[in-house]
Amino acid sequence: MTTVLAESVSQQDGDAPRFIDIVQNIASGLVHEQQPKRLYVIRIDNWFGPKWLSFAGKFSVGGYIGRRMGIGVHKQHLHVPPFVPTRVISERVFTSPNFGETAITSPLHIECPSKVALKRRIEDVDNDAIFVWFSSESEAQRRGAAMIYSTAAFSVSAQNFGFYVGFAETDDLWQPAMLRGVSREEIEGLQQLGQA
Repeated sequence: MTTVLAESVSQQDGDAPRFIDIVQNIASGLVHEQQPKRLYVIRIDNWFGPKWLSFAGKFSVGGYIGRRMGIGVHKQHLHVPPFVPTRVISERVFTSPNFGETAITSPLHIECPSKVALKRRIEDVDNDAIFVWFSSESEAQRRGAAMIYSTAAFSVSAQNFGFYVGFAETDDLWQPAMLRGVSREEIEGLQQLGQA
């Protein structure tokens, strides 16, 4: 299973090999820990920031002098992050028990109006899965991002949870630089579990 999971986050041109190893280990550690039925792996074009964690979309409000303003909405219940489909390089799904790749029947990221995006709860997509988004072009940028949502039955209090980790490279070492919803120790623990 570990070999298959390693393939789930495969290296492409522009990726820093060490960053890809870290994301592979985090994904593998979560799968070992939570035993989900499915693993979704989504590669996003370029870096993305921590504002994407729990972000559900925007809604417009009327402003003064005819201006309209978009207000970002972050929700407690996790929603499909509204990445525009042109930013999604690939979406892959792996199914237990061996985590072989499965054909995607409908894409996770779709063009839709904000009022639809604001209703697309992640648990309605799959209620026993781990979703991993990670950034491309990490080699040149010397930074990378990973965001994880879980709807796996093992999740704490049967609640969905999510976290974000932004990594930065300094002197050939990739270290967490931004953490949201997770500690540095938890990330190190997941990496160790993923390497086992």
